[in-house]
Amino acid sequence: MAIKPKILFLIPSLACGGTEKVISTLINHWDGEKFDILLGVNSKEIPFYPITNTAVSITIFGKSRVRYTWIMLLKLIWEERPDYIFSVLDFTRLMILLKPFVPTSCKLIARESNYLFEWLNIPQKVLSQYLYSNIDLLVVQSALMEQHIIQYLPEIAPRTLVIPNPIDTALVRKLAQMPLEYNLPNCPVFITIARLDTIKGHLRILEALTLLDFPFCYFIVGEGQERETIEAYIKQHQLESKVILTGELKNPFPLLKSAHIYLQGSYSEAFPNVILEALCLEITPIAFAISGGTSEIIHSGENGFLANDVTSFTKSILEVLANPISTQKLLQNLPPFELNTVMSTYEKLFTENNK
Repeated sequence: MAIKPKILFLIPSLACGGTEKVISTLINHWDGEKFDILLGVNSKEIPFYPITNTAVSITIFGKSRVRYTWIMLLKLIWEERPDYIFSVLDFTRLMILLKPFVPTSCKLIARESNYLFEWLNIPQKVLSQYLYSNIDLLVVQSALMEQHIIQYLPEIAPRTLVIPNPIDTALVRKLAQMPLEYNLPNCPVFITIARLDTIKGHLRILEALTLLDFPFCYFIVGEGQERETIEAYIKQHQLESKVILTGELKNPFPLLKSAHIYLQGSYSEAFPNVILEALCLEITPIAFAISGGTSEIIHSGENGFLANDVTSFTKSILEVLANPISTQKLLQNLPPFELNTVMSTYEKLFTENNK
């Protein structure tokens, strides 16, 4: 009987977030008959995205910071001796530093979820260039992200692999059938699902909406440090009767399904999962043209719109309301992102490299 590849996944928490959602989705669908799956999580908090795959062995580190897990982490690695360590977010930085101290047979695969060099100063970029040489393979979510990283790390080009985020279309559509908790007015309904953070661009969406001269209802789903700023903007522009901040929703899909348009205001997105979810539910997305994977999902004018500024964002809203995009066009680009397709790519990665 062939020995199953052993994979250790490392993630700071399973809180509400894009990376957390992707990793939990992958792990919950990993085949325990083919792989030994280990999961290391630092946070002791109840997960927003629970792990339901009974084949997964979970270790909770429970430290105040990821960096403080290093002793427990090294002990786990030497006890289990995984063939692969698949790290994300802060665990990637830690594993890069610990790589010289783990078994040489253990390959480090990191999944990058940010445009890591976009916000770094020159000394930080130089340090990152040195540290990232310890990675055996870097998984990125879009071709544009791959190009961005190779621009700063040309030597890592042979060790990068583009694997898009998966969407479980069956689950999204099932969850969307659950009862809607909100009474919707008889007017256009817009929605954004994102943490309340400056980089998510809620204020420029609101600015675009102030240019509309008809009634509408705009739901902002999410929570974060920018809530007070957003609430102040809403009050300043007298949008209280048109904008609803729901906070985090365990199941936002009934509300998403009921919207006419999905609005994304982000200034940077590695790969916006929610755009896929909107398309899956046949909701037209409108986003700003930014770096990242958004343009690999939205083909402007075909299955949504990409705007260059606030004025064109407003014009795109008017265009969609006047001329709705057909269901066929909204769904036509989803197949490469289907869960089964992405899972097959990951399984192939771990089986072929284990021979």
